Amino acid sequence: MTRVRDPIHDYIDLSDVEVKLVDTPAYQRLRWIKQLGPANLVYPGANHTRHEHCMGTSHVVGKMADSVGLNSEEKQLASVAGLLHDLGHTAFSHLGDEIKGVDDHVIRTTQLISQTEISDILSEEGIDSKTVNQIITGNHKLGPLVSGDLDGDRLDYLVRDAHYTGVSTGVDMGRLITTMDMSDSQVVIKESGLPAVETLLTARSTMYPTVYFHPFARGAELMLARATNHAISSNEMDIEEFTTFTDHKLLSELDKSGGLSKKIVKDFENRIIAKRAASITKEQAESSGLEKAGRKEYEASIASKLDISPSEIYVDIPSFSVLSDLKVKILRNDGEIELARNLSRLVSGLYEAQFDHWRCRVYGPSEIRKEIAKVSETVLGI
Repeated sequence: MTRVRDPIHDYIDLSDVEVKLVDTPAYQRLRWIKQLGPANLVYPGANHTRHEHCMGTSHVVGKMADSVGLNSEEKQLASVAGLLHDLGHTAFSHLGDEIKGVDDHVIRTTQLISQTEISDILSEEGIDSKTVNQIITGNHKLGPLVSGDLDGDRLDYLVRDAHYTGVSTGVDMGRLITTMDMSDSQVVIKESGLPAVETLLTARSTMYPTVYFHPFARGAELMLARATNHAISSNEMDIEEFTTFTDHKLLSELDKSGGLSKKIVKDFENRIIAKRAASITKEQAESSGLEKAGRKEYEASIASKLDISPSEIYVDIPSFSVLSDLKVKILRNDGEIELARNLSRLVSGLYEAQFDHWRCRVYGPSEIRKEIAKVSETVLGI
């Protein structure tokens, strides 16, 4: 057993097998991948990494396992899955979501677990790597602890991200965990824990527009995505190698690739970031029929009307799925299970309000923001 000091959970105890897993190259790479990507350009304290988040997730999952009455073998399985659940993230965490031809990070995670020394370490300890992968993908009875609607991953990252960005949330993790139970392979919260659920979902509602989709940080991420996609399409960077990079390694390789990628990464490093010029609501986007597949066409049209290069315009159309309802379930005092939003007007209101925060945005050079905004209205039909 090894004890690690953590600013969120005080102390995290790692079992012997977890220590071996942390010491593998696949896991150590997470030390050099920022949890919030380029958000530190906005929040200077947001330099925490996937490494500490994964340890935190493992710790929270272990606490949840104790609360719902799992045996020691099940607890170890779930904790290991929590520790390894983010192995597949690319440099700058969710940047890989914007790179053509890159598999979802969960797929890469399962591949790293089954195809590297991690599988051997698990086997030596009597742990089946296939079972760990099933938990991570949600295809196991223990899956809800790691990849469910109210899991150790979400509990850790909401509190950890808020801590490092200085956002006040008031999440009562202890209360949430002590009022947890499992019913029909799903995590539920006893009715007495409903106020803690309300606080958690209020925190989530705050974090998405203020941190996870902060317009400046999102502009920086779009720039990195364009630089990376250009380097890959120009055969200056191998797509498989990209998935193994750390943050620093990616910036270094983009700099070496020259051309547009080098220019963008230099601007990024000097915090010369494409600025938000126009914002479009969910209702406006649906009314004008905006589609993510049309981004390149929109960018080219806006750039053409402004007589600038399309590489200077970024149209960001997030998926509505990022606003999906967290289906937190409450175990009522009468034994029935009900969605939290059916029992709480606050939770119901938060679910509806989250769509008010969704925005399609157009970014470009700061000196022509007004011109970009005007042209965007015409091109995007708003």
